[in-house]
Amino acid sequence: MREFTKSVATWVIFQKDLLNRTIFISHINFRIRRYQTILERIYRLISSLKGGTMVPTAVVLSPDSYAEVVAELFETSESEGDEAQGLEHQLGLPPISVRSDDTDIVVVKELVPNPCPICHHPLKFLRELIERFEKEETNLIRCPLGHRYSGMMKVYHLNIFQQSENSETVKKVTECPACGGKKIQYLGPAEMFCLDCDWDSGMVARYKM
Repeated sequence: MREFTKSVATWVIFQKDLLNRTIFISHINFRIRRYQTILERIYRLISSLKGGTMVPTAVVLSPDSYAEVVAELFETSESEGDEAQGLEHQLGLPPISVRSDDTDIVVVKELVPNPCPICHHPLKFLRELIERFEKEETNLIRCPLGHRYSGMMKVYHLNIFQQSENSETVKKVTECPACGGKKIQYLGPAEMFCLDCDWDSGMVARYKM
């Protein structure tokens, strides 16, 4: 009888431990799925910019979103100050910052006009040109052939969690109404721009320089 009671107690302890492990694993799996979902949204948004005139320069996350992303990667990290930098290098993302307002966005910048209005060559090495444009006090842009012309920099804040459920109901634009080009790049259901000229669907820049 004593051995039977001991066996039952052992079985109960085993079942309780198994239940705790199952709950823990389910919690981890939920966090991993959420972590992947946020990253997938960021990567999808950044990938949609490839080949265009816009350059992603920063990712801004809310404290909750950031915590979900780094939970698994930096659970054992001792230095909190290096988390963002490590995350950027590990995931190949632009610089990451955390704040509570105007958050969960990808900051995107572009120089206009592009292509060059003199020779009509598209600008090359956009990231370097944007950094140089921000550092210099002049508003001159230099094209690949050396022409200098007056221009400006537009900055957009693209929401990582932008809705796409109604994308099928939005009429697809296949031809640019400005230049007639066929290279239309979509950032969202109703947010698009032309890769051949400066036309876009009325996207509002946060500010211009």
